[in-house]
Amino acid sequence: MPDLDGFQVFGALRANEPTRNIPVVMLSALTQQWDVEKAINLGVNDYLTKPFEPDNLVARVEANLRGGEGAPG
Repeated sequence: MPDLDGFQVFGALRANEPTRNIPVVMLSALTQQWDVEKAINLGVNDYLTKPFEPDNLVARVEANLRGGEGAPG
C-alpha cells in the first residue's frame, strides 16, 4: 500500500464508528514476533503471515465472523 501500512489502516478502521467492530484478520509479509505482538496489542483479531494457505485464511475469517469460536491458533 503506497500511503498507509496495515497498522495505520487498522487504526483508521477502529477510529471510525461504522467500522469499529468489524473483525480484522491481518495478512502480512511481516513475520517477526514483535510485528505479530504489535498487531495483537492493537486489537487485531487474528494475524497470518505470507506465504499462507488459502483454506487457512478462509477458516480464520469464518471463525472470526462467528465471534472467534474455534479460531485456529
